[in-house]
Amino acid sequence: MFAVPYFPTQKIDPVDDTVPVQILTSGPDSQWAAIRQLYSFMIISAQRHVYIQSPYFILDATLTEALSTAAMSGVDVHVMVSARPSGNALPDWAGNTYMAEIVASGVRVFLYEKGYLHAKTISIDSEICSIGSTNIDIRSFSINYELNAVVYDCRLAKELESDFEQDLRYCAEFDVAVYARRPMAVRLRDSAARLLSPLL
Repeated sequence: MFAVPYFPTQKIDPVDDTVPVQILTSGPDSQWAAIRQLYSFMIISAQRHVYIQSPYFILDATLTEALSTAAMSGVDVHVMVSARPSGNALPDWAGNTYMAEIVASGVRVFLYEKGYLHAKTISIDSEICSIGSTNIDIRSFSINYELNAVVYDCRLAKELESDFEQDLRYCAEFDVAVYARRPMAVRLRDSAARLLSPLL
């Protein structure tokens, strides 16, 4: 894993409360999936840990490979998704298959059970974080108009990660072995829903 600086070295006045923030947008009218590219770069640049929260979890090949590669290289990759139904069953069913796939590579997935999780965040190594409207799903990355703020600030990244760790108290970890024992009909249903992933 190569070391990539998160942002250029700069002299910061300790009494200056200025926080560097970058705004990224993406949508169907852009030839670049800017937020997906941001997430991929952040994940593969991680040296220690990756924390992600999203109510939906439907990956494309790029994000699947980034998460799996990070986990297999020794980075602690933690993903938190909502355990509560979203109201649209298809994304929930499809999401089960993606969770099973990345857990097999060493990613840890946590199901938030205290209400419906609506946070959409990513934080890397207590150095950089992003908060915005983007779900971890193909629709958000490619079809919807989305906006994210990228915050280059250790203090805020640590606060976000502290909130993530507090939320773990209300989570159950996704167990791929338990999922594999679910009825064949349920797993076939989930796999069929996955075929519709680009539309979910």
